[in-house]
Amino acid sequence: MLAENAIGEAWRICYLANLFVFPLYAQFEKEYDVLRPEFVVLFCLSHHQPLIAQNIVDMSGLPKNTLSRGVNRLLARGLIRRSDDAGDRRKGLLSLTTKGRELFDMLMPQMIERRARLLSGLDTAEIQQIGRLLLKMAEAATKSLAST
Repeated sequence: MLAENAIGEAWRICYLANLFVFPLYAQFEKEYDVLRPEFVVLFCLSHHQPLIAQNIVDMSGLPKNTLSRGVNRLLARGLIRRSDDAGDRRKGLLSLTTKGRELFDMLMPQMIERRARLLSGLDTAEIQQIGRLLLKMAEAATKSLAST
């Protein structure tokens, strides 16, 4: 299946993504009661904050209703906070709390270690090349697939 099929590259990307994330998300849920959408929120907020929920939808590709459930669980646990946007009070600005940052900092080393294992068959130049190609694909897909 990996070598040849009708959707070749897309199948391989999904296969690798599944190998990478599903064991981690199962572990995060079991050990920390953190579901996938919640990790995605924590991840996005660790890189850029404050954000509105729509920003995270755009950054992750997750459906808005899925992300909304994650945001609500994180708010209830005190891992993120919501504040009013001075320019538009209908928008809630999300940011990490200290407790949320501490949890994220506990989760990330596991992600980084799994990434290293995922890329272990590639040399440095290949890792840089695949990174560039995946970014190029993501940018093109955002333009051509996001509206469908």
